[in-house]
Amino acid sequence: MSRLTQALITKNNATGDLTQGRIAPMLDLTYGGMMGYTPELAEWVSNQAYVRKNIICILIEAPTGFSQLPNPNVWVQTLRSLVELHALSIEGLNAGLEVEFASNPVGGSGQVQEDFTDVKETLSNVTFRWGEKYGMPVANFFRGWITNLMMDPNSKIANMFTIANSAATPRDQLSDVTSATMLFIEPDPTFNAVVKSWLVTNMMPKSTGEITGRRDLTQAAEPVTYDIAFTGITQFGNGVDKFAQTILDTISITAANPLNRPAFVSAYTNGTATLATPVAAATAGGNFGNATVNTASKNYASNIAADITADANALVPDGNMKQ
Repeated sequence: MSRLTQALITKNNATGDLTQGRIAPMLDLTYGGMMGYTPELAEWVSNQAYVRKNIICILIEAPTGFSQLPNPNVWVQTLRSLVELHALSIEGLNAGLEVEFASNPVGGSGQVQEDFTDVKETLSNVTFRWGEKYGMPVANFFRGWITNLMMDPNSKIANMFTIANSAATPRDQLSDVTSATMLFIEPDPTFNAVVKSWLVTNMMPKSTGEITGRRDLTQAAEPVTYDIAFTGITQFGNGVDKFAQTILDTISITAANPLNRPAFVSAYTNGTATLATPVAAATAGGNFGNATVNTASKNYASNIAADITADANALVPDGNMKQ
């Protein structure tokens, strides 16, 4: 069956301006309307709904204050792993617009005329949900981020300034010392084009999550999850989409069928199983990958060749999916 040739908007036709510079293909709304007197079945392809895909989070910059702490690589790698690999959910990203109006009466019947007075971007309120792990490393990490880089609840001073013999004791506490920058990408179903993206900077945790205790012998023990909201200044639009596209272009899913992944056990001898060596080193972070964190230069954007390629290329064209 042939497809309606005008199904997708292209920049070469009369309605191309509707794309607003968007990268991902979109349907032409002048076709596919099914709610008239009778459905136009010949245009059924143009009636396909948009189904929102899961976003990809990539750590762009870690707080520079981590470099002042013992084992700075561990702090950066842990943050990267948490936001890119461990998050159960990410909520609160918004790219909408809100219009404010002023009302003027039209006669005495109660009718009003509304005139626009302002347009604002809807603020994002990024919130991660994590499941706590054995020994509570998640809560401990965020307690360390808050007390070491931001403020100790008792002294009201960041504990990084109290570390003796620091090789490079920070002389300021500007926002890049305490906050992170992250990129959030929603790919299209083909994993080739960016549908939406957000670049969020000045991200700091607003809490450690609830750390509570309880006793109830009549109830089963229960796992713990944290919902942690972050501060943030959000940018979205064509420029961010183009930046996100450069990163998405480095992620190849060619021949990356999960069914073809090798077994996680490589050998079995005398009752002992040998685990396969992970593709990614145990000390590596990265959304999809095996990148070694560069603490000397934490600016992801300036290290596209060396850092983005290694970190974002999670799926390699040999049938194996990176750990």
